[in-house]
Amino acid sequence: MRSVLSASAVAVVFAISGCAARSSSLAVAPTGTAWQGPILVTQAGIPAGIDYKVIGSVQADAQAGYDAAATLYPLLAEEARKMGANAVINAKGGRRVTAFSWSAGYVSGTAVKVDDIQLLKSVPGTYH
Repeated sequence: MRSVLSASAVAVVFAISGCAARSSSLAVAPTGTAWQGPILVTQAGIPAGIDYKVIGSVQADAQAGYDAAATLYPLLAEEARKMGANAVINAKGGRRVTAFSWSAGYVSGTAVKVDDIQLLKSVPGTYH
């Protein structure tokens, strides 16, 4: 009986942790301080004439669920914020098979730091 309860507890913990979304980043040039403002997430690149610095790559994965990949943009933005970036460019996403879903969403992009944030207003995207 005790082993059945232990196995049940382990199964519940595994199921709960497996359903959560997760995010990760790989910094190329971290700034050392987190960005405090909103983060632009765009599928476009930065237009010519706007200076920016590549901070690194970011990604967010859903472990389960069938929502659109864009619902993971807040997680993507949070990873970029931690790295000191104020925008994520070339955001792309899709679906893949995971242990808990046949079609879990994922997104990835490039975290960048734009010095003149007013210039970001000309770039299409959403703020998070």
